[in-house]
Amino acid sequence: MADYIHRQVIVKGVAMIVRALMIDSAHAATSIRWLATTMLCLLILFGAARTCAAQPAPWFPDAPTFTHYDWSGTPCTGCETLVARASWRRMAELAGVPEVRFRLAPDETQGPAYAVAPDIVVLSRAALELKSCQLAFLVGHEIVHIAQRHFDEDAIALSVLSGKPAHWTALGEAALQLTDGDFGLALRVAHLWQAQEAEADWLGTLLAATCGCDVEAGALAWLRQDEASGGGLAAAHASHRERVQQIEAYADMARRLSARAGD
Repeated sequence: MADYIHRQVIVKGVAMIVRALMIDSAHAATSIRWLATTMLCLLILFGAARTCAAQPAPWFPDAPTFTHYDWSGTPCTGCETLVARASWRRMAELAGVPEVRFRLAPDETQGPAYAVAPDIVVLSRAALELKSCQLAFLVGHEIVHIAQRHFDEDAIALSVLSGKPAHWTALGEAALQLTDGDFGLALRVAHLWQAQEAEADWLGTLLAATCGCDVEAGALAWLRQDEASGGGLAAAHASHRERVQQIEAYADMARRLSARAGD
């Protein structure tokens, strides 16, 4: 809908320019003033349309305000460009991050879906073969990681727990590498990772619901395939069984959003 509005604004603007140029030269000064006023109004309308399209859902948390790290050197090795589906774009806009990019993973080694800082969702070929609502949950989950800037949060936590001085690095990857070979540090930050995953689960479930996906067909169906998976010492994710229990606690809200999407 937003793209349609943008196209209509451009089409009407061009039509008005042509019309102005066809006006008799005797009225040139008036025509120029009229044209300038018209184009100013069109620019305002165009900007408003773009702003409205990117507004997050009222129930989605505000974007964090903590430090932004530089992730420009973060690789997505072997990834290919993936054309986003309309439902993925909708979820990204509702999360306030319409700039999210999508990539196809080179293999399955990192799981069916993951996020690459600062704005990439990567999906494997196996993920793309999932039922639509299970895939919507996975995509929504990864979008939450980007929208809530979990990468930056990790970089801050690891720097503090490692005793690094303030502003010791602007590079996010350098901060994340602090856990390399340091199991004790990973153990200390694991509670944060699991809190982030829990946040991505419940908000991802709600994002999927806005696409008409019932919680049973999406998040719960995906996690119940292997409830014994996940968990463990210093693990980023809780076990699938625990995640199911957490999602069930707010399933009613997801069902209401799903029902509203179907109206």
